[in-house]
Amino acid sequence: MDTYQGYVKEYFRKATMCVSELRENLPNVTIHLAQSTDQQAQQNYFAASQIFNTRLQQNPLVIVYCECAEHVSEVYTTAIKYQIPVRVRAGGHDHEGESSGTNVVLIDVSKMTSIEIDSVTGIAKIGAGNRFNRLTKALAEKDVMIAHGTCATVCITGFTLGGGWGPWTRKMGMNCEHLKGATLMLGNGEIVHTDEDENGNVPDLLWALRGGGGMSYGLVTELRIQTFALPEELIKFELQWNGYSTETNINANFATLNILQAWEETIKATDTPQLIGTNLKINAIPAVDNFDYTKIHHGCCMYGYWEGTQEELEIFVKKCFKSVPTPAIIIEKSGAKEQYTTENDLMGNWGRDQFVPMPMPESEEGWGQGVPIPPDFDDPAPHKITSRLVNAEGLKAHGYEQLLLSLTSPLVQVKNCDWNLFTYVTLGAIVGDYYRNNLDKAENSAFPYKDKLYTIQYQAWWNAPDPNMWPENGMHDNINSAMDWIDTARNFVIPNTSGAFISFKDIAVPTSTYFGKSYERLKKIKAECSKDPFNYLRTRKTII
Repeated sequence: MDTYQGYVKEYFRKATMCVSELRENLPNVTIHLAQSTDQQAQQNYFAASQIFNTRLQQNPLVIVYCECAEHVSEVYTTAIKYQIPVRVRAGGHDHEGESSGTNVVLIDVSKMTSIEIDSVTGIAKIGAGNRFNRLTKALAEKDVMIAHGTCATVCITGFTLGGGWGPWTRKMGMNCEHLKGATLMLGNGEIVHTDEDENGNVPDLLWALRGGGGMSYGLVTELRIQTFALPEELIKFELQWNGYSTETNINANFATLNILQAWEETIKATDTPQLIGTNLKINAIPAVDNFDYTKIHHGCCMYGYWEGTQEELEIFVKKCFKSVPTPAIIIEKSGAKEQYTTENDLMGNWGRDQFVPMPMPESEEGWGQGVPIPPDFDDPAPHKITSRLVNAEGLKAHGYEQLLLSLTSPLVQVKNCDWNLFTYVTLGAIVGDYYRNNLDKAENSAFPYKDKLYTIQYQAWWNAPDPNMWPENGMHDNINSAMDWIDTARNFVIPNTSGAFISFKDIAVPTSTYFGKSYERLKKIKAECSKDPFNYLRTRKTII
């Protein structure tokens, strides 16, 4: 007990000195403290400590809103001086909460929102704190775009360092492929720049940042990303089959297998360049008697981006989905610039159903007076996910059977949808013209899964209107079952699948699985380039 008390006393001594020094050296920087006697300050702290996955609650020692690279270096070096662990946060969307932590110094870069586009090269200098809802609008105003993601409140930095899958992936590849340079702080506090040279040579440090995960090699303060011209015509659309339900017999007109095969053949096709990106959502349902994977029905929804006219889109759908005709093509938005610059922009519900709106901090000052996120945004909610990827040969018969069996589970309850508990997979297309036509550039980035057809992301999300009712209606039991379903799905044997995608982080997946064939080189770059011999730049899933 004496040893423990001594440890606690020493921690608080160092923590107090660290906080005091930060406040003294950064007098004009917003800082929120875990320990405060002021009620408003406490409210501000708890609001600022929230992250996107509300299943997890982290309680940092201090949250510092850095506004430049020098602030990041000052906070970091002060923290390690007193041996306090460090985390860095931009959008806060790390699914395992590793963008924050309890009793850590949290470096928040959300105020670093500069955007500058070179009129000659088209390279955009993007501050580390830019979220897509702001960034894509700013780029569209200049008639350019990047290969962004699907959720408006995700931040550019973690997205790109993890690879960067999104609605442009089939045409433009992962966003990390277009990372031309970055400014970052290394493990010794030094601020450096790493850039691709005029001959296309890629330094090791930049190579690692192209899909090698966040934080491992340094704290990024600016990204330099190659933009592309925004097309004149762009349509966001949906195709739906079988209705949304955990029942097996409601509006069930088409076998899931036929839908999945049609979608898979479409993304593999070499004559579908106008389908610039797509994913397919398949809802999980309760177990059934006499399971037959060729006949089972699940609610399915294909989301897609189409570069072209509505008439061309209709022809495409009739051709590629003639085996599973859809009652209607749901056109969500049309027009390219309009997609990005209207109030309800393209960052819509691409992968999960909307939940009861929850307030989210508009800034570090609080929750925006209770104003909910606009319905086009993905709301913060408790959730758990895991992932794998489909190999180049496709799932084939036994792979299809096992995937659909994993989605027909006794761990999925009939009442889940009624209680805003959703269990499903989203399949995100990777294969397309970009990776098909750029095999000569395959080694230019650390993203290891360029040869995969698509990602499989198992998801469980919940957010009931009145949590006080959960004990009465059994919601807690259903949530536990949904979490068990994720654990079961992680270990389910599905032939012709492998790996995992770091942006869909699951703490139980080994780190090496996320980085595949790049893992050994990434470890070497971490050791040689990060200047971090004591691994201060680490979380549970970083390279060490």
